[in-house]
This record gives sequence, C-alpha cells and structure tokens, in this order.
Amino acid sequence: MEKIKNYLSGKFDQYEIYSSQSNSKSISFESNSLKEISSKQSQGTAIRGIKNSDLTFASTSSTKADNFIKVIEELSGYPIFAPINFPELAKKDIQVQLYSSDTYEFPNDYLIDQIKLSRDKILKLFPDALCDSGFNLIESESKLENSNGLEIVTKQSYSGFYVSVQIINNKDMLNIYDGSSSSLIINKDQITIITEKIIKYLKLGQKIVDPPKSGCSVVFTPSGLLQSIISPLLVSFNGSNIAKNLSKLTNKENNKILDEKICIYDDPSIDYSPASKNYDDEGVPSQKFDLIKNGKFISGYYDLKSSKEAKRQTTGSAGRSINSQPTPTTSNIFMEKGKDKLDNIIKSIDDGILIDSLLGAGQGNELSGDFSANISLGYRIKNGKLIGRIKNTMLSGNAFDALSKINHLSLETENIFGTINLPYLCTNNVEISS
Repeated sequence: MEKIKNYLSGKFDQYEIYSSQSNSKSISFESNSLKEISSKQSQGTAIRGIKNSDLTFASTSSTKADNFIKVIEELSGYPIFAPINFPELAKKDIQVQLYSSDTYEFPNDYLIDQIKLSRDKILKLFPDALCDSGFNLIESESKLENSNGLEIVTKQSYSGFYVSVQIINNKDMLNIYDGSSSSLIINKDQITIITEKIIKYLKLGQKIVDPPKSGCSVVFTPSGLLQSIISPLLVSFNGSNIAKNLSKLTNKENNKILDEKICIYDDPSIDYSPASKNYDDEGVPSQKFDLIKNGKFISGYYDLKSSKEAKRQTTGSAGRSINSQPTPTTSNIFMEKGKDKLDNIIKSIDDGILIDSLLGAGQGNELSGDFSANISLGYRIKNGKLIGRIKNTMLSGNAFDALSKINHLSLETENIFGTINLPYLCTNNVEISS
C-alpha cells in the first residue's frame, strides 16, 4: 500500500484510498427443502485522485501494486470534473454500534433449525404452500484514508432473514414475502413475528372478493407505502437529481410540498442497524437530518460532489462499493407516526383497500414521483372490516399528490428490512382500476 500512496501523492493534488474485505455465508430453502449452503470471501481497493479539479477513479481486486498503478495511470487520461476537497478527520464523541462478533459465528445447524420452525408453522396451516426462506450473514471491515490525514476503519456485521410463501390454486397465485435485517442475529422472537404476519395475510387471502370502485380510500401497510410512494419520493430527494435539476425539489427548500402531518428524516445513529454509520463512505461524520418537516421540504441527501454541484452542505450521505464511486444514499429512513390506531382507521372506512405489496413497483417516471403497478397483495375493506383479497387491480398515482392530503397516519409503525420505519397511511389521492 505504501508504494500506491507514494505514487498517488506524486501524481495528484489530493487522493483517497478505500479498501474493503468481507466474509459472507447464506443458507437458502426453496420449495420447502434445503437448497444451498454457501460461503464466499471478497476484497478490493479503490482510489480517487484529484488534480486541478479533475477526478480519476480506479478499483481492483488484485493485491499487486504495480498492476494497479498501471490501471490508475491509464484511467487518469479520462478524468471527470469534480471540484471537491476530501475531508479531514472530525472525531465523534458518540460512536454508533455497528458490529457484533457473535453474528457471523452462529452455527449452520441453528440457522437451519430456525428456518424449519418457521416453515413448519406455515405448512401446518397451509400444507400446499411452497416456502422459500433463508439466512444471509456477513462480516466486513473497510478502511478509508486520504491525503488530508483522514483514516477510518469500520467493522460491521449483518444478518438477514426472509420468508417467501406461494400458494397456487388453479389459476390463482398468492405470494407473500417478509423479512428483516440487523447487525445482530435475527432472533427467534423476530422470526416468530415475521411468520405470524405471513400466516395472518395467508388466512385473509383465502377468500377472493371484487375490488371497490375508483375513488375509494386506500390504506397502505408500511411495506405497501414503501413500494408505492416512499421509493419514488426518495428518488426526488437524491442530491444528484436535485443538483442536475431533474428533481421537482430543486430550489424548493422550506416550501410546503406535502400534508403537514408528514415528517420524514434520515437517522444513521441507530445502534445495530445495517444502514447506520459513524462516517459516510467519504469520511464525513454522519448525523440525523430532516427531509420533510410538517410537510415542508427541508433537505435532500448529498455526498461531496452533489452538494458542491447543488451549492448545499453535504449531509454525510455518501455510499459506495469497491467498484463504484460514492453516490448519495439514505441510511435509516423514518416517517413519524400519527395519532390513529390502525383498527380505528379500518373501522372508519365504508369501502376501500388495504395494500401490502405491488407487482412491478417502480414503473412510471420516478423523478416526477409517478408510479403505476398491479396490486400483488391487497384486501378489500367493507363496512370497517377486511373481507377478502382482491385480484386484477392496478394502482397508479403520484407520490407528491398522494401525500399532499392524507386522511390518517397510524400510531403503529413497522420496521421494513431493518432500515425503514413507517406507519400505516390512508389517502384518497391515488387511483385504482380493475
């Protein structure tokens, strides 16, 4: 590494070296049976060098310095304009917990037993179900250093558990998916919650009913809300899109754009969340910041390059891999809960839909907030009760319009994938068609 540093210091005005190594293993079941137990190791190094505001990026998985230097030399003839300064180290008093030495060490037999317990609970009630499920475990260590004296070593652990259930009955196909992730092992209680939620929706899905007419109230579960509305909304908050004037939010700070009940923030300081961080992947200290406060647009999420282009401050939101340059990324996204219990929200609706998942989510012009997709898992609400599953129904709308006026936000929230915490939300500002 010293040979590479000496080359970079002579070649560029400033430089940065990012290296990472990881161990990962996965256990997967397919159609109720064990399919695979696998493990792998990976490592790599990436550099960015800047001379006269021209940036060169190169990466390698090789450990041979001479070969990497040749690659850097060749790529330096094709720089991109990036008038940024790599940061100095800013020490943080409080460190977020990102690693547990126990996580990766859990034995395969234990993990397989937990998968089987979940599978057997489902098959006991639904013997024709086909369950895909599994664990993914990772431990990694990365090092970031630059010519301004910054040096940060980050060690992280990860565990992910998922269950996907499919029931085929003649021409009807019911698919339900759920899972979670953490820096700690996904424990028995968490797996039980995931399994029971799947069983609940499987029971509701046995009866198929006609969908209501367009214009009805639509309740989104946290999962449905993420797929349909929050995902396209976050595209508009991406600092690169704001800087390039591709987002509807360019120069709209402090303007009211959503219902005043909506508050959304990014918080990288949650202990043992896989999306948390003490520093972003450029070495900028991470901190909580508001995206939306009482319906007003407060800030996008920025890395060094996008913040410079947008003439804003970086939010410490750079994410990267060995093979790609840093880009703006979110950490833990939270939408503040409301005041209404979910049961009371359902009871207040004469005719409507509860949406949990979409098929083909992401279709439409995400930069404008548009979405359009078939409802994969949705239930009709009639006279304040869930009466059965709907089929052959499409949802469409615009994320900004959908949240411009909402009826209810629930007291209850759910953590999706271990990194996104959302309530249930009810609005009339979306379209359904069948």
